[in-house]
Formats: sequence, C-alpha cells, structure tokens
Amino acid sequence: MKKIFADRHSATPMVLPLLLATGTLGLLAIVWRQRAAPRAERSTATKRDAPAHATRDAERLERGGDTQGSDEGAGPLLHRRYEIELPDRAVSSDMVLRLMQLHLTELTPAALAEFEKSSGSDNVFGVGDEYDITMLGPWNGAVRVSEVTRDSFTLVTLDGHPEAGHITFSVEDDATSQGLIQVRIESWARSRDGLVAAAYDTLKIGKQVQTEVWITFLQRLAELAGVSTRPEVRITTVSHDAEKAGQRRNV
Repeated sequence: MKKIFADRHSATPMVLPLLLATGTLGLLAIVWRQRAAPRAERSTATKRDAPAHATRDAERLERGGDTQGSDEGAGPLLHRRYEIELPDRAVSSDMVLRLMQLHLTELTPAALAEFEKSSGSDNVFGVGDEYDITMLGPWNGAVRVSEVTRDSFTLVTLDGHPEAGHITFSVEDDATSQGLIQVRIESWARSRDGLVAAAYDTLKIGKQVQTEVWITFLQRLAELAGVSTRPEVRITTVSHDAEKAGQRRNV
C-alpha cells in the first residue's frame, strides 16, 4: 500500500503551521457549501461513557495490529450521525448500498478528502479492501473495510489517520414513513492525538471539513440514485466522556 502519510510523531511539530496555511482555502469552500447544502445540525455533550453496545461494536470492528482504535485516541469520543431519506421509487435500498460501495471514491469531494483504493479489486467491494485518503491540510490517512453486512459496511482507521475509530455506512427502509429509504453514516472516533484534537475542537477546521465531506457524499449519492432534489442532511453529534478521554492520551 502506498504510504501517503507521515509518522504521527515525527510529523507533529510541523502539523499546525501547515494546517493553518491550508485551512483558509478549505474554509472558503466550506462557506460556499453551507449556502448550497440544506442541513439540520444538533450537538450535545455528556460525561457518560459510550453505551455498552458501542463499546462491543468497537472491539469487534477495530481489531487488527495496524488499526487505530477509538480507545487509543485523545480528547472526547465523538458519536456523529449524518442521515438523509430517499424515495424508494427512485432506487431500492440494496442498490443504494451498492452505489456507496462501488462509488466511494467518486462520492467524496476530492478537494477536501480524496479517496483512492489501494488494496482490493476496483470492481469488487469486500472486507480487507483499503483506501488511502488525501485530506485538506497536512494530514492524510488510510482506512480498511472491516465488516460488510446485508445492509451496511464499516471502515476502520489505520495507523497515522487523524482520527482513531470507525465509521459505518448503512441503509434501511424507514419504518415510520412508507416509501422512504434512510441512509446513515455513523462514526465513533477520537482524535489521533492532542494536537489533532486541538485543531478539531478549538480551530474547528477538522470538524467543518469532515461535516462537508459527508454532506457532499450523501447529496452526490442522492443524485446518483436518481433523486432530482437535494435532500436535507440531518447531523447529530454527541461528545462522550471528555474529561477521561483527555487524560487517556495527549501529545
């Protein structure tokens, strides 16, 4: 696999200046996307630990010697959800999942986070596939497909990624509204280290870029599925266990 990211420790002294230098262009793009992309955001914070099911999922999904699990990171454990609803008359839920799997590199905005498949077949999506990610700012990273089910798939972060944790893409028929498919992107992750946590939470650059990446992903998905209007993206963020996480690992 092509190594496109630097060692997390040797790169740390130069990370912040590079981030500040590149952040301006990224924020300009973000301002434009905020005008064009309908969204509804809600954020809360709690000192409680993550639910037991989330801990069990992390233990299962984040296995591997070169993975970067959420228990290794710094700062609060962030649970983020991005959701849209699509009419099932446009495409089936199975097809929506397949579109996400086969067009992952095209659905993400290359200007903010360019995905390139580095391991696995171009026309097949499965466990063990890896993607290199070139991100806005000085941090690049890599992820691996850790699980594929009938209605979801999960990516886990590998060593050197700015985040530590996993992200799951899922589809399901909306039980409350007939004729709708719910598409969800759900992540459980901490920042890789204290410096990344500062850029994410204090400077807000990382958080804004991440938000725009997944909003763009979902709206491109809707277009690819044949939906003529841009769906509203519902974004929910819950910050868990900030005090304990801050003591877990700092750089």
